[in-house]
Amino acid sequence: MIVQTSITLPDELVAELDQRASRPEERSALVAEALRCFFITHRSTNDELEILDRHAEELNREAEDILDYQVIP
Repeated sequence: MIVQTSITLPDELVAELDQRASRPEERSALVAEALRCFFITHRSTNDELEILDRHAEELNREAEDILDYQVIP
C-alpha cells in the first residue's frame, strides 16, 4: 500500500533530490529508500541499547565478579 503525503524540506535538499531523481516516482522511491536506510540504522542502535539496558544488572554483576579474580600487585 502506498500513501501520498506532504513534507517540507530545505531548498538544498530539494535541489539535490531533483538532481538525482527528476520524475515524481523516482523522487518518491529515493526518499523511501533513504528513510528505510535511516530506520534500519537507528533501529539496530536502539535495539542494542535496549538489550544492554535490560541485562545491565546481570552484566554489571559479571564484571564485578571478574574484577574480584584479578590479582593486584
